[in-house]
Amino acid sequence: MGYSLSDNDYGHQPRDASNTRLCDIVRETGAKTIHYLHDFGESWDHVIKLEKWFENTTSEGLPLLLEAAGRCPPEDVGGAPGYAEYLDAISDPALPEHEHMRLWGPDRFDPNVIDRKALEAVVNALSDVWKPRRRITRSK
Repeated sequence: MGYSLSDNDYGHQPRDASNTRLCDIVRETGAKTIHYLHDFGESWDHVIKLEKWFENTTSEGLPLLLEAAGRCPPEDVGGAPGYAEYLDAISDPALPEHEHMRLWGPDRFDPNVIDRKALEAVVNALSDVWKPRRRITRSK
């Protein structure tokens, strides 16, 4: 997983995001838009746009799920182009790949059905992981 800071940054190798916190990127670079590349094999590109930054805001209880639209695609669907083809195939019984894709993917997949409670549980679990790290000082 990696990130870049602008559309102009795509010519470069994405930076490693495994030990990077969003607040650190913003503080260090001043970036307002960050491209987050998830799953290099399928190239899922997420755009994170910072709308407001409050210096003295506590990170307790963050992140928060504010809004959700659409369901996550099935695993190994082939990135954004593969997902578009999958949605076309499952929605049109006249297409030759309809039956294969219907059986391959999750049962009764509806891209518009959102399990908000499940999403909130995952995001809430992140708040424990993303808490500011406390520095341990040792007496000499």
